[in-house]
Amino acid sequence: MAPEYLCELVSIRKSSRKLTSPSQILLQVPVSRPKSYGDCAFSVAASTLWNRLPANIRNASSLLKTHLFKVAFTDK
Repeated sequence: MAPEYLCELVSIRKSSRKLTSPSQILLQVPVSRPKSYGDCAFSVAASTLWNRLPANIRNASSLLKTHLFKVAFTDK
């Protein structure tokens, strides 16, 4: 789904439990030093943000069209 060069920057967290659904797939957050600059690295920021997303968003194949439709056709 993502370009190969971005996929190389993140890795799936290994779990000792058997995963039953894609919503449980989380990314490994690399340890970063120094904290102030290292946390801005793509691999750290992307993994942290992905893990914080609700399961329904992580599982969605596309949310953009739904969002744009609501913005365009919802009365304010």
